Amino acid sequence: MLSARIVATTIEKLTNEDRVNVLILDDTIFERNSSKKVELLSKMYDHAKKSYKLGFRLLTLGWSDGNTFLPVNSCLLSSENRKNRIVDAKSLDKRTAGYCRRRLAQTKATSVMLELIDQAMSAGLQVISQAW
Repeated sequence: MLSARIVATTIEKLTNEDRVNVLILDDTIFERNSSKKVELLSKMYDHAKKSYKLGFRLLTLGWSDGNTFLPVNSCLLSSENRKNRIVDAKSLDKRTAGYCRRRLAQTKATSVMLELIDQAMSAGLQVISQAW
């Protein structure tokens, strides 16, 4: 909601109407190699270094107009595969925000990506879409 407000009140006034606004997704390894008891810690494959690391995947959704980049939402992802998780999640009441965060962290990145985009759109973030 904060990013949508910044875009609407500040950035859109400074840019041309012909400029195309886009959403950008970034997937980064968040290493936690020295941690052994962190909840949902997983073994992740780092494609850049071609090795396995302990940690999480940080999926970040950002808004850009070509010159400006604003982070909109993010999610730490654990492995969906139970064999790759070093530490499992604690059991919580399903009505809590912590349960929703843990459930989201254990789902596929493509599903999380769609949920992050839906949340950004429902917060009022305007993106001009073009058919390629």
